[in-house]
Amino acid sequence: MRLVFVHGMRQEGRPAAALLRAWRDSLYGAWDRLGLARPAIEPEMPYYGDTLDQLTRELHGGSNVIGRGGAGGDVSPVEEAMIREFATVYGVEDAEVRAELGSEVIAKGPANWEWVQAIGRVLERRVPLFRTIGISLVVQVDAYLNRPHVTQAVDEIVAPQFKSGPVVIVSHSLGTIVSYRLLRQTKFADVPLLVTLGSPLGINAVKDRIAPPKLARPVQVGHWLNGSDERDFVALYASLDAKTFCDGIENVIDIHNSQDDAHSILDYLKDERIARSIHVVLSSEE
Repeated sequence: MRLVFVHGMRQEGRPAAALLRAWRDSLYGAWDRLGLARPAIEPEMPYYGDTLDQLTRELHGGSNVIGRGGAGGDVSPVEEAMIREFATVYGVEDAEVRAELGSEVIAKGPANWEWVQAIGRVLERRVPLFRTIGISLVVQVDAYLNRPHVTQAVDEIVAPQFKSGPVVIVSHSLGTIVSYRLLRQTKFADVPLLVTLGSPLGINAVKDRIAPPKLARPVQVGHWLNGSDERDFVALYASLDAKTFCDGIENVIDIHNSQDDAHSILDYLKDERIARSIHVVLSSEE
């Protein structure tokens, strides 16, 4: 049995070994507190953070631009759809967007990209972490799902880790999208447990890009456990179920991460139910 961690967005510039160690220590610490013996397994983590960041910045002229001005071509259809969906869920009204644009822009008639960027600025005030996390999510998800060369570069890093098994996959954030796509499109080893944490898979703009094939639990996945903190706006739809994604997924949606960052993977891994579920499967062959 192997254990593979698949990280998410905004991991650029972090040493791969340090990132792996942080995830491992958080999970192992939870096991220690629960009195669970550590399985004789060394976790693995394919690191794509720097590759994704470099390729994404090349697409955007070296910076993230949504919500901060820029040319109309800087907002792709996927980025626009995600921004508008966040706005709908968080109740952003057209009047707020018009106020953000100002009377001069409204008088001349705002371009579509101006309207979308104004929505982004309103969201930044509505959701405190949207400036630092939400922008990166929208930009990097778009790059991965909408740019074939980015998709290929990331997949070539992650896919080899799924080929020999059985393997337990624990994924977070954008990593849940990467993991799901690979498991659905390629035949890999058995995955007795797939864990998705803080997942944006329920977002309509994401689902539109990963289906077909029909949204479903990958056939090689024995059990799919999804965990979310309802304050984690990246997991825009906390539960992944028949209404938001597909049947056959166990959801734990009452996780309580830190007040500062409801999207924290280290907090997700400390949750007793998540830690126990991973431990049960990893210990089953010992």
